[in-house]
Order: sequence, then C-alpha cells, then structure tokens
Amino acid sequence: MTPFRQQRGVALITALLVVALAVSAAVAMAMRGQVDVRRTSAVFERDFSRQVSLGGEKMVLQLLERVESPEDLLWETCRSPVLPFTVDGVRLQATLDNMQCRYNLNALAGADEAEQGYFARLVDRVGTESGVSMPAGAQLAVAVTDWMNPETDDPVYRLDEPSRLAGNREMLLASELNSVVGMNTEAWQALAPFVTAYPGQSSPIDLERSPELIKEVFEGRAAPEEAPWFMRLELVAEFGERRFYQCSLLDAPNGKVVLREQTACEP
Repeated sequence: MTPFRQQRGVALITALLVVALAVSAAVAMAMRGQVDVRRTSAVFERDFSRQVSLGGEKMVLQLLERVESPEDLLWETCRSPVLPFTVDGVRLQATLDNMQCRYNLNALAGADEAEQGYFARLVDRVGTESGVSMPAGAQLAVAVTDWMNPETDDPVYRLDEPSRLAGNREMLLASELNSVVGMNTEAWQALAPFVTAYPGQSSPIDLERSPELIKEVFEGRAAPEEAPWFMRLELVAEFGERRFYQCSLLDAPNGKVVLREQTACEP
C-alpha cells in the first residue's frame, strides 16, 4: 500500500472516531436533557400538588366550621366516604377520619390505674380477636405511661443497640408506639386502627360510630366535660398516573391544622 493510501485510511478512521464521539456526546446530552425534564416535571408536580392540597385542606376546614359536633356530620360512620373535588384543574380525593372513634394514646400520659386499665383491655381484646401475639395489655399501658413521663429515665432503652432514650413527652404520631418496649410490627399493625395521637390527655370516645370492639371496651367510661374533637384528613392529588398524598390532623371546632405531613396517613 502506498503512503498516500495509508494516509487516506488513517484519515478515514480518525473521521469515523470523531463522528462516533460526537454521536455518543449527543446521545448523552439528549438523555441527560430528558432526565432533567422529568426531574423538573416531578418537582413541579410535587410542589403544585402541595399547594393544591393546601387549598383542599382549607375547603375542608370551611366545611367543618359549619358543623358543631361529630353528631352533625352527614355520614354515620367514623370514616367519611371519599369526597372528590377539583382545585385549579387538579382532581383531589379527600377522606376524613373521626378521631373520637380511636383511643388517644396521650391519655396515658400521667394516667391513673383506671385509665391504664381501659387501654390494657383494648390491647388484650385486639390480641384475642386478631390472633396476633400482643404484649400484655397491663404491661404495655405502664410502658407507654413511662415512655411519655419527662421525669422517667427508663434504663431499658439505654441498653438497646444503639442506645436510645424514651420520648419524655406526649406522642405526635400514634406510630411512636412502635418505640415503646414490648411492641413489635405485627402488634402495631393489629392495634393501629384503634389508636391515635392528638394533643392533650383527654380521649372522648364516640360510642355511636366507633367499631364494636371500641364500644365494648369503653362502654361505661365517664365522658369528659369538654370533649376535644380532632379529624384526620387524607388528601390525594392526581397528576395522570402519579399520586401525591397529604395527611393533616385538624382541630375541627377551632379550624386549625395541628400536624401536616406530605405522605399517606397511618392505618
């Protein structure tokens, strides 16, 4: 092969390599651009859904302002039917849960033996009817009271790996019960539909709407003079195939949001 042909061959290979590199760079840039577009779209949808959910939350609070007590609700169950509506062209599904149909775990903060006894019976009944291995109700009631006591430093938590401390305060979420000594995942899943956590140490029970198990456990328990009324609102915003969740704990009579999370509600 002559030197001239060799030079042409080298030039052709070099040109092909340059073209290949250019194509690879172009494909990488296009893919990166698509990822950036999807990421930007997801961020926009998330932020927009948050704003839309806040609008839906205000609409529900306005609805509850017209209701003086749980007895005046338009449905006769603890959980409302799905309430569909639209905000700024986005479809929302709202569901309300009456927290008077559940036991407020914070009622165990500083509780006496009588109050602990009601919770103990609830735990034991859930264990019996669900078939799940539950901690002994009496022991769990005392453990929850100790967990929230700011003056208690229970060494059992310090012996864990890694070492930890008790809550030393009222619970913000009912799922904090998982942190109390004696609890396990199966026990929590069985007990979750019957418990909640909201501010204060009162736990009025709606004996008309509550599940039969709750009615039987708390029948005959004295009702507080001033019963707080909290509702839990779950909002689902739909963007095509995507769904965004918001869970809010509402102080219904006062039209206030106590706690808001960008996630689905607990069981």
